[in-house]
Amino acid sequence: MYDYQERAVLVNGKSKSDQLTGEFLNNQQKIFRRYNYETGETSYFYRTNERLVGKCSQPILIKKNYRLGTRTLNPLSLLKLAKKTPKKPVFKLLKTPLAKKNLSSDFQEFLISRLLLMCKTAEFTHIPLEQEKVWKEGGQCSGTVYTHFQTKPVLRFTFASEQAESVREFIDRLDDYAEEYDMEESKDFYFYPSEAAREI
Repeated sequence: MYDYQERAVLVNGKSKSDQLTGEFLNNQQKIFRRYNYETGETSYFYRTNERLVGKCSQPILIKKNYRLGTRTLNPLSLLKLAKKTPKKPVFKLLKTPLAKKNLSSDFQEFLISRLLLMCKTAEFTHIPLEQEKVWKEGGQCSGTVYTHFQTKPVLRFTFASEQAESVREFIDRLDDYAEEYDMEESKDFYFYPSEAAREI
């Protein structure tokens, strides 16, 4: 955020001068214009004594990567929390009394149920991603969406600003929680997951 003083400008052909002092402005001075729709007139001004009075805070970006083997996951209790919406192809996760129960048979249940208690809204959606390799049948491209795109499941949680601190604390302690379920965070996954693995 900047604080500045606006000074009116007189424009006469190519020359521009300060309306109050009559001094000519140099050709590097940035001139702004303002159109008045009621009178149909355009006024010109420049800014002087500009100074920085405030900065936007930098967003906090927290990344955690865990690969969950689907053979050991039990999504049945989480399905009771989900409801398909007719408007778009997403599943809304509901904050029902069941969500307040201790769903912690595996790390996925623990993670989703805890975030669900803190969030304002939650939905499970799929984002289409372009395939790295497109297979051709008989040397020709089929041209279908299914062969050109893959879908990556995404859980999207929206939190109220009042919950920001508690969510941050939860994410900071996530490694400790993951150890209780024999999970380990990985900074990079060097191989593509098989069908029996999933990344969150």
